[in-house]
Amino acid sequence: MNIDPKIKAILESLKSKKVGVFCDDSNLYHSYLKYGWRLDFEKFRRFLENYCNLQFINYYVAVPYKSDVTFSGTQRFLEKIKPYVVLKEKKLKYTPVAGKFVKKGDVDVEITLDVVRTIDNLDVVIIVSGDSDLLELRNYVIKDKRKNIIFWAFEENMAWELKYGWHLYLDDYKKEFLKEFRVSKYKF
Repeated sequence: MNIDPKIKAILESLKSKKVGVFCDDSNLYHSYLKYGWRLDFEKFRRFLENYCNLQFINYYVAVPYKSDVTFSGTQRFLEKIKPYVVLKEKKLKYTPVAGKFVKKGDVDVEITLDVVRTIDNLDVVIIVSGDSDLLELRNYVIKDKRKNIIFWAFEENMAWELKYGWHLYLDDYKKEFLKEFRVSKYKF
């Protein structure tokens, strides 16, 4: 793999560091639809284990109701990634708007609370999301806890505010993390 020297320096700085990874399914799901490829969590886990003392990969997901047409596909996906991540599930919200239901799966608060709960046992936090709602979490980790935090997301889904700190783009690792998938006719 031909890695940019700046990126390589970030990854090399993780050697022997205790790292916890927090993945936002909603942020990733919309990126998968946009880019047409998905992160292979087996490959992602192996990659990280080569660069750090990986403590865990938490995967935060809002699960649809059993009556939702997307339920069985969600369950199949979660079964495939379960050996490589710790699943953190909550119920998907269905909010009535203009005669339809809007599905919402925010997990930002869950991610934030778990970072706060585990930060004292970690050296570095990796957030797999580009959501600007997590900017204050970055400030907390860096300023209050004096630890490092890296945001890792698809380039076009990385909030501009997060680009002022350590960040990596999944796009740059497509060859390493690629998992082909079919887009369901049932969009989220």
